[in-house]
Amino acid sequence: MADGSPSGFSWFVELPERGGASFGATFARARLTVSSPDGEETWSVPVAVGRRLKAASADGPSFVSSRAELAYQVKSLSVACGSSRVERLINKRDYSSQELHDKLRRDGYSAEVCDELVDRARETRLVDDERYASVFIRSKVYAGWGRMKIERELSRRGIRAEDVQGWPEEFFSEDDERERAHELASRRRLTGKNDFQKIVRFLCGKGYSMNIAIDAAKSVLGR
Repeated sequence: MADGSPSGFSWFVELPERGGASFGATFARARLTVSSPDGEETWSVPVAVGRRLKAASADGPSFVSSRAELAYQVKSLSVACGSSRVERLINKRDYSSQELHDKLRRDGYSAEVCDELVDRARETRLVDDERYASVFIRSKVYAGWGRMKIERELSRRGIRAEDVQGWPEEFFSEDDERERAHELASRRRLTGKNDFQKIVRFLCGKGYSMNIAIDAAKSVLGR
């Protein structure tokens, strides 16, 4: 507990058990309980921020003496801890702007702090949606994905395929798609029962259009 002033202002931090979520949350959060003459309130903060607050409170009551000062410290620590979190994430793999924003939100950072951190990552080019999309598309084309699935998965990551420079001509043509669909279909184990429907379903699930999936199934089955 940190008691910041004789006026009755105080606060304390509860950290979740290591390795688990707490206080009914899906993701682990620290809980900051703030008491003042106006009543008591509870703030949910990222665990990293909670740890820093807990450590700082050991310096004595002068750390903060009002709700406003505490809010300022929470914001400052959130930016500092969030910046470190961004660096660790980016060191492991590339992220789209939306992916990074969503990840930070799940960690418990406020929308305001997430916006600030993602904007900063864009400015320093730690995050570049154009670069991310280009690498993503090429890797998924190589993995056998069709155009529709690539567009759908990019959209889930906050990127419109039509905004990507060179889409789709520089990544694949319809002839390329038909060739890849035929190759994937020819690898399927045929049982003699509903093979046509199974191949079409499989290719549509991979993101190929119905027309391409049907043509590939017919070709493989000799129809």
